[in-house]
This record gives sequence, structure tokens and C-alpha cells, in this order.
Amino acid sequence: MATKVLLPKFGQTVETSEIVQWAKQEGQVVKKGDILCEISTDKSTLEVESQYEGTLLKILLPPGQTAPVNCVMALIGTAGESVPESVIKECLATQAVGSAAPAATAVPGPAPVAVPATAPVAAPTTPKPSAPTPAAKPAAPATPQANRQGRIFVSPRARKLADTSHVPLVVLGGSGADDFMDKPFDTQQMIEKVRKVAAQAKGIDLRQVKGSGPGGRIVIEDLFQVALSSGKAAKKAKVAAPALVAKTEKNSPMRKAIAANMLASASTIPAFQLEVTIDASGLIARRESDKAAGFKISFGDYIARAVGLTIRRFPAFAATWTDQGLVYRDGAHVGFAVAIPGGLIVPVVPHCDSLSPADIAAQSAVLVEKARTGKLSPEEYSGGVFTLSNLGAFPVDRFVAIVPPGQSGIIAIGRIRDEVVVKNGGFFAAKLLSLTLSADHRYIDGADGAAFMKELKELLEDSAGL
Repeated sequence: MATKVLLPKFGQTVETSEIVQWAKQEGQVVKKGDILCEISTDKSTLEVESQYEGTLLKILLPPGQTAPVNCVMALIGTAGESVPESVIKECLATQAVGSAAPAATAVPGPAPVAVPATAPVAAPTTPKPSAPTPAAKPAAPATPQANRQGRIFVSPRARKLADTSHVPLVVLGGSGADDFMDKPFDTQQMIEKVRKVAAQAKGIDLRQVKGSGPGGRIVIEDLFQVALSSGKAAKKAKVAAPALVAKTEKNSPMRKAIAANMLASASTIPAFQLEVTIDASGLIARRESDKAAGFKISFGDYIARAVGLTIRRFPAFAATWTDQGLVYRDGAHVGFAVAIPGGLIVPVVPHCDSLSPADIAAQSAVLVEKARTGKLSPEEYSGGVFTLSNLGAFPVDRFVAIVPPGQSGIIAIGRIRDEVVVKNGGFFAAKLLSLTLSADHRYIDGADGAAFMKELKELLEDSAGL
């Protein structure tokens, strides 16, 4: 009897997911631990490991289709096994939104395991590639063959890196069937190739490169030759942005989740804004002192510590509004908004009121890296009571952020800027920083917000007390 493989659920708020690509095709043998497919949730892309052995008899959920979690996405059984049409119809019926099959309908057994798509997955039969030799001349890889659907399959991380580096996927290849990248070392090799190509092809307009591969395709060696012949001029040249193309692009699960949250915030949270300007000279001096002592702490980490201490003084900012009453949390759990390809995510550092800036820096650095590589677990982006959104790396003096649903507020952090200020009748150069609070007016009043920002300003300007 065929085993029903369910679309797994990752995170309490995840209701639907989407298949990005199948690593196994119908008729292929599947072993426990093999990567079965890649799924995209509203937060990240994950590889699903099979917990069953047998032959992949039927793929029921095609790539690009959104379906409810716990629906039947595939059938695994014995080679040559016939699957009745009635069983297929029954399984497909579970894919209708709102009618997902409960986990109990599947044949008893362990649920599929998902790991971040960027993390290497152990495969006993896969040999590890030897370490690259710096002096070795890069060899031109085989050009990928198109599969039955004419697609080139590649891990999301490598695809994003290739896209942002302006390196066409046709110059890279996998080692699996139809050049599918189902071996763990393929992703690492792909990334290394993209980096090398991007470094050599800086300033090269790929549209002007004549390919020497099959069918005129561009291979890595072509880019090396262009880079060498172009010399310094190629390195300094700027590649023109491609022409705009009229098209309709499908919304990703992450973008849909962001849109839903922003709409919920705008339509259900009556927010108000307050801005304060901080004299950042003391904060800059504190950071330089900590840096000399061997600590790597960002301005955002100091602000998170100050926010945590301020929330302790104003407990309403550690609460969440419900129709039944305010739900207070047990600590100042502060989120850091992190931009990632295709959207943003907010990892949370818990108990910032009890941590030192160095402790917050250590945790936030790990969480931000996980966010950017798609390795965050649901627990690491849940439970926040307040969020920081930092655009200080851009030439943005101030901006207004939207209150995340379920939280009390958010502070928008601008850049530290040079301005002339008047003090004691004289003109002085100053380092200024603007912080803008957006707070939920349903239970936080303007006077409370003003007192909150006054306390925060004093803490940051007297940064020795952080």
C-alpha cells in the first residue's frame, strides 16, 4: 500500500506552503534522508528530507502551487505498484485551501524533516569534493541539460546568488539527473563558481559576450577571457541596468505574508508617531571604547539594550492587545527587522532588559546571519514585543515604520548625521540621531509614548549606564 507523504507544517502560524521544486522525480528510488523536495513558507525556503523508503510513485503537488499544510503532496510505495484513481482523487481533495487532511490520515510513520535550503544535508553515498587549489585554473563546467519541463534546477541560495551576481544559470551545472542539484556539495560548488565568475565578470555586460559552449552558451572560460582581455578598464566599467520588462510576477509565500501583516497593521492598529533627536556623541564614544576592548557592538545593539531597560519602566510596551484584555510578556523581547531577498524577517533577541550590549550583539549577529541564509527556526522569529527597524546604513535621516501586529510598537532608526546646533548662544557641530516611535494607540497614549521616548533619549545620551 502506498504511503501518503504530507506537506509538513513548520511554525505555529504557517497555514499554507508552496513547492519550489522536487528533488526526486516519479519513478526514482527514495531512501530515508534523501532530499525529497524544497518548500517555501512565509519565512524561508526549506529542504524536506524523506522519512520513507521506496519508489516515488506519484507527485501530487506540482511546483508553484500553494496548498494547505498536512495535505498529501506525494505517494511513495514499491516499484511498479499501481495507485487506484480513487486514491489519487482523495489525495488531491486535501489540497483545497481549508480542507487539509489531518496528519492522522497518513500511514503511521515519522513526518518529513525539513532543513534550511542553505544548510548542507548529509548523504552517505555522496563523495565530498576535494578542497580547491588556489593556483589551479578553473575548468569550464558542463552546460546543464534542460529537463522535461525545460527548467534548470538549482538550490534557492545559489539561484539568488547567481541572480544578484548577474551570472546566468546556464554556465553552471549540477551532478544529479538532468543536472539537478540534489547532491549536498553541488550547492557549495555552485556558490564558489558564481563568486569566481562574478569576481572575474565585474564590469562585463554578459549580453555582449559570445559563448563558446554548446549552442552558443556562455561558459566560465568565456568570462575569464573577457576579463583578462578587458584589463583594468573592464574592472572600472559599470554594467548598465537591464531594460524594464512588462510582466506579471507571482507573489511568493513570504511576500503574501508580509502583505497580510502590513494590511492587518494598517487596518486594525491605530498608531501614532513621536520623534526624538539624540545627541549621539556619547554613544559613539561608548562604541569606540568597547571596540578598543575587543567588543564588536552595533548602534542597534545599544539601542536594543536601552529599549529593553525603558520597556521595564513602561510595562505596557511589553503587552499585546486582545479583545479580552492586555496580555503582558515576561521580558523585553526585541525584534530586529532584517532585509532578505524577496522580503524581510524579524528575528527576536529575548530579554534585552537583562542582557548587556555585548550579549545582545552576540545574539543578534547570529540571528541576523541565520535570517540572511534562511536558517532561522520559528522560535527565533516569534514572541517579540517590540521591534527596531534600522536604516542607518543608508542616507536616510528619519522615517516612519509600521507597528507589527501583536506588538506594542516599533522604532525607526535613521543615520547618525552631522549638523550645526545652537547651545548656550553658540554654534557647535554635533552628531545627531533621529528615532521615530510608532505605537499602538489602543492601549498606549501619547503622553505614555512621550515619557517612553524621554527615558530612552536619556539612556542613550548617557550611554555609560547601558
